[in-house]
Amino acid sequence: MRKAVRSVASIFLVLLLVTGASADVIRPKVLVFAMFEVGANTGDFAGEFQHWFDRYFKDATSVSVRGAFAPVYCSPSGVCGTVVGVGKANAAASLTAILSDPRFDVSSTYFLTSGCAGTPPDRGTLGSVFWSDCIVDYDLGQRWSPLDVTEKGPVFQPLEAAGKGIVLRLDPVLTEWAHRLSRNAPLEDAVDAALYRLRYREKQAHRKPFVGVGTTVCSDTWWHGHTLSREADYLCALYKAGTYVSTQMEDSAVALVLQRHGMLGRYMIARDIVNFDQPHEGQTPKESLAARNGSFSIGMKNGFLVGAAVVDHIVSNWSVWEKGVPPLPAAPLQ
Repeated sequence: MRKAVRSVASIFLVLLLVTGASADVIRPKVLVFAMFEVGANTGDFAGEFQHWFDRYFKDATSVSVRGAFAPVYCSPSGVCGTVVGVGKANAAASLTAILSDPRFDVSSTYFLTSGCAGTPPDRGTLGSVFWSDCIVDYDLGQRWSPLDVTEKGPVFQPLEAAGKGIVLRLDPVLTEWAHRLSRNAPLEDAVDAALYRLRYREKQAHRKPFVGVGTTVCSDTWWHGHTLSREADYLCALYKAGTYVSTQMEDSAVALVLQRHGMLGRYMIARDIVNFDQPHEGQTPKESLAARNGSFSIGMKNGFLVGAAVVDHIVSNWSVWEKGVPPLPAAPLQ
């Protein structure tokens, strides 16, 4: 009997050595992605990661992952977080490195992108947070300059070779869970942001921050202006992808990596609005991009508040969520 036990133990040890696994495998309940931090992770002007770090990761374990943009921090409660870098290449490389690291078991993990975005002034407002239900890749296709043609019409057409990665749809039940859990979060506002909103004619732009749901458009280029906004609308209509409400630079890459690993159904995107994606009347696109609109700090805080409401619920009810996205309750969530 003892020989049999020793034999099994020896086989187990060999498997650990071969696979690189260990007894201290990290099993995140939620893995949060930010794209950048302005300075340090704590103690100065907050970017996308600092509020998360201060709440969950000050005393967390730091794990350096080969090929990732930054270390992964993991708290005893099961919340992990990291900065993946700006743009699709950075995000895809970082996430692939983490998913490939044998120290992480993400077989039950939920994934959350928490970062800033732009919005059209007729659909969102500064300081709001949008949960994404669909992602459209703005870049994959064939594009030409309107200066090089005489006829009016779209300056973009799809690239068939790109396949299904152009449009990725998130799990609608999980997205609705996220919206219901966070729609009453106590969002912050600022006087400067409120005054800047009034420069726009659109009534939606005048609203105070709120939590919404809609399509997000992803591009490696931080595009801006009425013409490019109409092009984004054209793409969403072409792909039957709904109406876009946010613009960002990473989510299609993250979603595609998760899809290829069979994990897209556990992905959530919360994008906080820090700019309008087009200028107001009398303003050029370049002036709009450079404008101080008073929304950056409230966006960073509101994105965190909205995301944390969902993270805390999942962690507190892990015995249910570990098995997969639960059905939505019949009664409204408090």
